[in-house]
Amino acid sequence: MMKKYLLLSILCFSVISLNSQSWKTLPANGEAQERHENAFVQAGKRFILIGGRGNKPIDIYETENQKWKKGAQPPLEIHHTQAVSLDGLVYILGAFTGGWPDEDPIPNIYIYDPLENLWVKGPEIPEDRRRGAAGVAIKDKKIYLINGITNGHTSGWVNWFDEYDVYKNKWKILPNSPNERDHFQAVITGDILFVAGGRKSGSVEGNGFAGTVKATDIYDFNAGKWKTISEIPTPRGGTAVGLLDNKPVILGGESDAQEKAHNEAEIFNFADGKWDSLPPLKQGRHGTQAITINKQIIIGAGSGNRGGGPELNSFEVFAKDNSLNFSTDAILAGELKASQDNLDFSKQEIKSLRISHKGGNQAIIITEINISDNFSIVNNKSLPFILAPRSEFELKIKGNQNPGELFIKRAGKKEDLKVSLNKNNEK
Repeated sequence: MMKKYLLLSILCFSVISLNSQSWKTLPANGEAQERHENAFVQAGKRFILIGGRGNKPIDIYETENQKWKKGAQPPLEIHHTQAVSLDGLVYILGAFTGGWPDEDPIPNIYIYDPLENLWVKGPEIPEDRRRGAAGVAIKDKKIYLINGITNGHTSGWVNWFDEYDVYKNKWKILPNSPNERDHFQAVITGDILFVAGGRKSGSVEGNGFAGTVKATDIYDFNAGKWKTISEIPTPRGGTAVGLLDNKPVILGGESDAQEKAHNEAEIFNFADGKWDSLPPLKQGRHGTQAITINKQIIIGAGSGNRGGGPELNSFEVFAKDNSLNFSTDAILAGELKASQDNLDFSKQEIKSLRISHKGGNQAIIITEINISDNFSIVNNKSLPFILAPRSEFELKIKGNQNPGELFIKRAGKKEDLKVSLNKNNEK
């Protein structure tokens, strides 16, 4: 009898535990702005809400005091993008600007520095690889840009796959994915890039919410190959993606099946190649992004119905154990240091100087390198230049015996580093 009671108790506990899992409201002091077609990304101890229709200042959620505050306004309208964070900086690419339905792909990468609360216009995206509503993910310090659409919401959906090396400023074209799609988001778990959801916007005349893509595609970085593995149970575009136990979770979305935004949360299990359902979102939403942190998924903002409204500013969290844990490392600024504070050209015409990133864990955005007129830099850097934490680069400087100076400026600083040239030779 005791064994039966114990078994019954275990089964009841399991059912209660399963049913008790649900999406909880994100605790917050204050509110974010209502917005949709926005990005939402973690950078250190901050959750950052970026862009969307209309050019609004960003909203920053400080996890330590659970408070919302306003940040810098982007330099242009940015929407339909999946932001990523790398070494304390936030990168925007694969985005649109402008109004529906003929939005333009943004030709440059844009970088947000959370410590300085400023935006920097980054390198150009190759002209023949520009698109919006694309998936973006990071692996091994490189950014991957997947699929998207070139002509706003009308046509030009693509199956392109690109790798961008932030620190070398180099683009590489990778094998095309099996299926064209836009209005989706991508995630990398281990050595697998996971792509599901989305649609081919404009592919069905007169119905902007049709053309949803059922196929689930994965890219194996080790094999360097794509494969289609299944169909998503609820096809829809405008989805977000998170991870639970390294399993991708597709969240929300919009489709022609219903007026309200989808509230489905569907999880894919690689072990058996099958989809399952998680508890639905408290609020159906599309056109936003999710954050995964410490076995939790946070999602918010977006639109409550298909199309452009109502815009939302509610946020919710799913955690398997129903507890909140936002603890993570802080972003710490580093310093620029030169291998010498004075270069002497009295005996040779070309000298080498090493510039190092010392301390901190945030990459440094170098925006200017200036040198006196009677000197020149042999190996000029393309600016802005991103210097990884605890790394260095070399400048080769050509000059003569006249005195001069080298100035290196980082984003947000008036003058960050100065090196004298022939200081002892001044007359």
